[in-house]
Amino acid sequence: MAICFLLHIFLLLLTPTNANLEGDALYAFRRAVNDQDNVLQSWDPTLVDPCTWFHVTCDSQNRVTRLDLGNAKLSGNLVPELGKLERLQYL
Repeated sequence: MAICFLLHIFLLLLTPTNANLEGDALYAFRRAVNDQDNVLQSWDPTLVDPCTWFHVTCDSQNRVTRLDLGNAKLSGNLVPELGKLERLQYL
């Protein structure tokens, strides 16, 4: 019984969370764009929760819903990883 419990905990730790997936997606975007003013500097992949990053808004479940980058002067291409932001809204 204890082994089953430990195995369950181990598998939970290995399963990526939504925050990790969304953070990875945002970091892929950060790497793909030219950010001459370092607007995305706080987008640090070692900080697991992207809801703590500047210019990122999340809902009550800590899922990314908005990126406030209108005046960021970014250039470059969008990355397919942004598709992982399932709750991202266009306003």
